[in-house]
Amino acid sequence: MSGRSAQLVLPISVNPGATWSHWVSREITGEVESFAQRVLHQSESGFFLWASEGQGKSHFLQACCASQSGARYVPVESLLDYPPDAILESAENDSMVVIDDIHLTIGHKSWQEAIFHCFNRCSELGTPFIASATQSPAGLTSLLADLQSRLSLLTTFKLPPWELDDFERLLRHLASDRGLTLSDDVARYLTIRIQRRPIDAMNVIAKIDETTLVEKRSPTIPFLKLLGL
Repeated sequence: MSGRSAQLVLPISVNPGATWSHWVSREITGEVESFAQRVLHQSESGFFLWASEGQGKSHFLQACCASQSGARYVPVESLLDYPPDAILESAENDSMVVIDDIHLTIGHKSWQEAIFHCFNRCSELGTPFIASATQSPAGLTSLLADLQSRLSLLTTFKLPPWELDDFERLLRHLASDRGLTLSDDVARYLTIRIQRRPIDAMNVIAKIDETTLVEKRSPTIPFLKLLGL
């Protein structure tokens, strides 16, 4: 994915695990997953994805970028101190433009104006435009009205909270990636003790993996209790 303007070396880091192979699909997310595939095949013009923090929206957007050569990925959180016009320069000529956490531009008028103009250029050329936030476009009332209006034109999806069974499946998937096996009882134990967010699941599995390697023990419930879980 493209993550820099020609003039700047930007502090953009992506999660190497944020790919479709590491995405745990749910029945309720099937619609946005199918729509994203149509965007990647240029049969849709883009979409807007929103969710509360830690629910996986950045993973979803980065997976889109990883599947699309030449995409321009713009993680707003990392780039607010950089000139937006330079970052978005000629972005419409890339294969896709992806603005992650657009709500963070609130209070940064120059960023909002630059994204507004970028959106218009993408629309003129038919370049797919994807954005994410912690609220739907209708809720982003502090954005410039013109930008909010443009974002409202995008098909909008929400990543919903995780149900019990799906979250257990996510935990087992993350554990399997690290060579760990979680029993059903262990997965259920963790699910009722941590927040049901992918970011919390990743953190707890990383902690378990590190500790089991040191202690040379399997992740049983008594062992997890010793870890304070």
